Amino acid sequence: MNKINFLKKIYYSIRGKKYKEMVEEKSAYAILYIAIFELGFTVLISIIATNRFVTSSFSEVYDYVYNFLADFFYNSLSLTFDTILVLSVLGYLYRLITKNKVKYSKMFCLATYASTTAMILKYIVFLVNYLIKLNIQYFNYIYIFIVFIYFIANFNKTAND
Repeated sequence: MNKINFLKKIYYSIRGKKYKEMVEEKSAYAILYIAIFELGFTVLISIIATNRFVTSSFSEVYDYVYNFLADFFYNSLSLTFDTILVLSVLGYLYRLITKNKVKYSKMFCLATYASTTAMILKYIVFLVNYLIKLNIQYFNYIYIFIVFIYFIANFNKTAND
């Protein structure tokens, strides 16, 4: 089996393609994927957020970046990993009920790749909230709903193939 590169995984995760091949990989690759994805967007958002402070003093920029990154890691990362963990456990319980022979590691991979589109939306909302102070109420519920829809749709694809 050929390994799928990182950018293709993002594309396939958004489009709902080749989930079966991606789920067949080791779960360590899914953890690495999510870590690179989160870290990459964290760096990108940090650069965008601090770009408007070119004329500010170092202490102002430092305080802003520190608060921005602390809030990002506290809220955003915990939401992502909690959602992936809960979805993988629910998928495994669903597997037990339907008597499919799918391992938990594959459920974890599926939950990781299914959360890609919702993560991109989460970053966009996070950045908009920081730049123009627009707060989308109940976005965490919408995020979980989107991940759940992707997970169920692709679970049925991978279980039936």
